[in-house]
Amino acid sequence: MKQRPTAVAAVSMIFAALACVSLNASLIVPTDLPTLVREAQAIALGRVTDVRGVIRPGTRRVESYVVFAVDESIKGAGGRTLIFKTLGGTSGRYRTVVPGSPVFEPGDEAVVFLGRGATPYPIGLSHGVFRVRRDGATGERRILPPPMLIDPKSTMTIRRGDGTRVPIPVDAFTSMLRGLAAGRQP
Repeated sequence: MKQRPTAVAAVSMIFAALACVSLNASLIVPTDLPTLVREAQAIALGRVTDVRGVIRPGTRRVESYVVFAVDESIKGAGGRTLIFKTLGGTSGRYRTVVPGSPVFEPGDEAVVFLGRGATPYPIGLSHGVFRVRRDGATGERRILPPPMLIDPKSTMTIRRGDGTRVPIPVDAFTSMLRGLAAGRQP
């Protein structure tokens, strides 16, 4: 009988300690395509040539530096190569995973929207990365953008596996972005 009050006291102390723990969370709200274009320091279509994980000084957290060969500069990026960073990655025995942060491999092709900073970064984590995929039948390069980025006024319900969303050819998407960068609405 005397052990029960001790167990109750121990459990109570554990719950009291857990109640004092601060929980941190992030919420990234998707934005529309015109805002994404306006906020970007650089927008470029290209291919990842290298990814390097670097441990942040004084921590065990890893950031990745991505070397990006630019095929087409849509806004800002004048060079043939961009270097930007993402949260998370692998360096030696350390690995950091950040939900929502894009992960790149050499050979990945994408349109990236990079934010301002000493070292640019994809805006809104993965919201600023549009992956290029090849159509299996035709070989055409296409992008499947989220519907809220194309039409923010749309009241459509987003469903997983929705067949009404169609991939956009890369040339049509980059043309749309150039128009938005020049101040024309879609």
